[in-house]
Amino acid sequence: MKYFSWLNANLERLLAALLLAWMVLLIAGNVFMRYVLNASLSWGEELTLWTFVWFIWLSVSFAFHTRDHIRITFLRELLPARGAIYIDMLVDMLVLGFFIFLTIECVKLISAPFVASQSSVVLGLPIPILYSSAPVGAMLSSIRILQHLAESIALLKNGPSQEAKS
Repeated sequence: MKYFSWLNANLERLLAALLLAWMVLLIAGNVFMRYVLNASLSWGEELTLWTFVWFIWLSVSFAFHTRDHIRITFLRELLPARGAIYIDMLVDMLVLGFFIFLTIECVKLISAPFVASQSSVVLGLPIPILYSSAPVGAMLSSIRILQHLAESIALLKNGPSQEAKS
């Protein structure tokens, strides 16, 4: 259970950090090869792009986990603590609906024959691996939103304090 708790707290952070480090190594290696050895890595840019796409989707989930995404809080700040929780829950449910829709549509796209048969130009990797970053990121984000909804319900049951507004 301790492992699951650690994984719950750090999954996206760990994966995003590894992907970011990998991107830095790829870019630095390609710069070194191009400007010092005059021999660019043909596959370096494509692999960096793929890594960046996966990094972005995992970072979106991490932002939902830490609640560090951009929010417009004007209305929320006008309401008492209980009303702010209801607004948060409404927004969470709308975003959750969007992510569920996005996941379903991405899976349909990935399984379409014209996508499933494609491969990348330089590396020859299957394009569905790249496209699967969107539904994976959306599903991870959905899990984080469900966790926040559960916390909001618990706050409503226990009575929100003034700290719940922050």
